[in-house]
Amino acid sequence: MVLVRSSVDSGDRRQIQLANIREVSFPQSLRQVKAHFSAGIRAILVVMLISGAWLAMESISKRSVEMSDEYPPSRRVNTTYGPIEGRRLIYKGDRHVDAFQGIPYAAPPVGDLRFALPQAHEKWTSVRETKKFGNRGIQIDQEANKSKYEQFPQGEDNLSLNVFTPVWEPSSKNGFPVLVFIHGGGFVIDSAVKYGDLSICKGLVMKDVVVVTVQYRLGFLGFWTTGDEEFPDNLALHDMTFALKWIRDNIAAFNGDAENITLMGQSAGGVSVDLLSISPVSRDLFHKVIPMGGSASNAFAIHNTPLSSCRTRAKKMGVFDDGDSKELIEKLRKVPAEKFAAAMVVSLFEKTEDEQCLIGPKYDHVFLPKPIKQLRKEAPVKPRLVGCSRSEGLMLYTPNINKEHPVHQIREDLKSTIPEKFFPTTAKHHQKEIMKRLIDPSKDLKNLTKDEWIRAIIEIRGDNFIHIGIQKNVLDVLEATPDAPIYFYSFEYSNPKANEAIGGIFPFYDATHCTDISYVVGSHIVGQFEWNDDDLKMIDVTTRLWTNFAKYGDPNGRTEKERNVLNGVQWLPATAENPQLNLALSLTPRMDTQYKKGRPHYVAQLRQKTMITPFI
Repeated sequence: MVLVRSSVDSGDRRQIQLANIREVSFPQSLRQVKAHFSAGIRAILVVMLISGAWLAMESISKRSVEMSDEYPPSRRVNTTYGPIEGRRLIYKGDRHVDAFQGIPYAAPPVGDLRFALPQAHEKWTSVRETKKFGNRGIQIDQEANKSKYEQFPQGEDNLSLNVFTPVWEPSSKNGFPVLVFIHGGGFVIDSAVKYGDLSICKGLVMKDVVVVTVQYRLGFLGFWTTGDEEFPDNLALHDMTFALKWIRDNIAAFNGDAENITLMGQSAGGVSVDLLSISPVSRDLFHKVIPMGGSASNAFAIHNTPLSSCRTRAKKMGVFDDGDSKELIEKLRKVPAEKFAAAMVVSLFEKTEDEQCLIGPKYDHVFLPKPIKQLRKEAPVKPRLVGCSRSEGLMLYTPNINKEHPVHQIREDLKSTIPEKFFPTTAKHHQKEIMKRLIDPSKDLKNLTKDEWIRAIIEIRGDNFIHIGIQKNVLDVLEATPDAPIYFYSFEYSNPKANEAIGGIFPFYDATHCTDISYVVGSHIVGQFEWNDDDLKMIDVTTRLWTNFAKYGDPNGRTEKERNVLNGVQWLPATAENPQLNLALSLTPRMDTQYKKGRPHYVAQLRQKTMITPFI
């Protein structure tokens, strides 16, 4: 589960607390983890894995972010705001790729525009240089990352996007298909920087698509609510919508096809693109959708108590809510932007916590005016590619559950905590049956080894955090729009070196949260290591499938070369008759008729019967 804590006041922003763990000093290298940290302190590393901030930025200069000014200039493009010029990141060989980075798609949301809907940017007449990423949104950087982040500053003025486009002529007179990416980060952290630029050009754009990566307001600046209609809610989602409108109006100038736009996001970005696909405000601005590692059907998609979170945050900043929303907002507009920063931390076994982010999307009267299931039924049919990594729960593994704990403690933690979180309304005798079904129906739970209990914890946490919501998304879409093709995947390839690169903190290694997106964008999101031949092959396979889907709405493609990407395996869509049908994606891909041994489907159906999540 993703749990987010707000930042502390600016004078003490370095401190992030997790349960009863005291403030620590981070080592210079992740390889020093075991030598410097106790098991409890190492739990903080999981925070950074979820956010991706430390691990991604640890090697930002080694990844596929190109800071050099030595690249030749791109062609000049006239946008609705004015002319721009970027860099030609690929300029050798027969095919060249231009990158336009830090393009403002809206006016800076500062001053009176803080907590306002996005507005058009002022026009310019001289050529504007768009050769580097725009400001990252306001967030908390880990202390160990400060030096790495210096070249990528934060700023409230962060409403920018990046366009990576082929220079060669498209085969269609309408232009190249467009793939738009929304980053994750629990709605409170991260940026487009994390996902690279040159790697996107090499892996995706070279396969005949235009790629756009989008930034939006984060945390409280993006999701503040006054609890009334005086000020708009879900500003971050409105930012994304405004970016989509800019793309619709401008992408032809980059040789993109405005009538063939696919929206892709991962984790909180996956939630976002799914919400955008069903909201009456945004659903007609694109044509296909790829939610990865998160969807609107996941439990953390909709915030349950946003007003309470905002009031608590205002109080921490010394601003008190006396019931006058206009006066409150005026006061908040005078607060320095950095005081709104938030950080993300993770806890697995705190029974008192809800499974939600500190702040995030909420139901309102404009963007999400009805329950998600109803909005999904009213939304136009869109082809969908959806899935996640095989062991999402690894990213949530708490090092407190380790060899130092006796097996009975691990067993009791799992047996007492998980059923209550999964099925709080289910009778105790059913919970025991459920536990056996979730862990392994063929085994006597009393005889499980410690390693088997630890793996069970990881599997069940991954189910509750991601897998069940992804399976439910497939079920919900099939129910609402049975004619929409939905391609379901489980990403099952992993390189063990990724675990070594983060200090070997996982008890075993498998594809986990962010592994799938790493092989789509070709950048190390979890751990820095050298790609080997298998990694490069996996990047090629994954990017071909994803770009085929962006082109045709079918990952299998149309040409003979495209159809051979899976070594003769055809990726079949899930159906109402078999909603678990998924592509197990690895170097030896196969179609699997059961997803995660049927556990997520079992839980999703049982939850539906007990109506534990009625609004989702």
